[in-house]
Amino acid sequence: MEIRQLRYFTAVVEEGTVIGAARRLNMTQPPLTAQLHNLEEELGCVLFKHEGRRLHLTEAGHTFYQRACTILGMCNATAAEMEQFGTGNAGTLRIGVISSVHSTLFMEWISGFAEIHPQIRHELYSANTYQLLEQLRMDQIDLAIVRTPFSAPEAESLTLGKEPMMAVGRSAYFKGISDGTTCIPLSALSGQPLILYRRWERILLSRFEAAGCTPQIRCCNDDAQTTLSLAKRGLGIGILPASAIYQMKEPALTVMELDDIALTTEIALLCRNKEQLPQVARLFWEMMENGSSRIHNGIK
Repeated sequence: MEIRQLRYFTAVVEEGTVIGAARRLNMTQPPLTAQLHNLEEELGCVLFKHEGRRLHLTEAGHTFYQRACTILGMCNATAAEMEQFGTGNAGTLRIGVISSVHSTLFMEWISGFAEIHPQIRHELYSANTYQLLEQLRMDQIDLAIVRTPFSAPEAESLTLGKEPMMAVGRSAYFKGISDGTTCIPLSALSGQPLILYRRWERILLSRFEAAGCTPQIRCCNDDAQTTLSLAKRGLGIGILPASAIYQMKEPALTVMELDDIALTTEIALLCRNKEQLPQVARLFWEMMENGSSRIHNGIK
């Protein structure tokens, strides 16, 4: 298997047709078709199913596409990093970040790092905790900013802060609930339409059950920013970590802390082995380590 075959394969997937992929790759259709057949023969499985001129991935094709993207991403990042060394620059920071932190706290962290080290290139990846852990294991990234709960006994971890879960929604949803306080029990939300992101669904359901009430889930989705966006649009009350609404200025929205110690979550910076980190990643780790108490106070 060759890297060029992976590029051919991903181009066909993304274009949807061999003709479109051939045009994108600046080659003719017959050799591209031949390369796809050779790839399927080498792998011993069918990657595409045909529907007219359109090509759709089989189950094996979906798995192979994910692996191909990971491999090509590593190749591109390595080439870019070597280019930086060749031009005399310091290298590349490869870091993955969860969605609930990516557009809030992380923007402060990465901009602060860039001010100190303006010559460093940044490769940023946004995904959920489990995807980032896999990217870390695959050496696609050097650092990952993730959120508990997770299991990564093989990784080194630096706790960046502990925070509660928050209820966020339009003020009308909270009439008769808040009673002038900024902290409410989870049971107060039992009659309200809720927006959850999927990673917290099981935990929240168990906490509602422990409180003796049944939640009304209107929407379940894959990330904190979607939850917040839907809450802003009035779909219901979003339940998400405090850092996801960090510095939010929305006068039409009410924000309440949930009074449930079991819903406390931590943000952590992970690496495979601190002693083996590239110099650039070690500089970021040290910056976060030295500023961890300030960060903790900033998101509590």
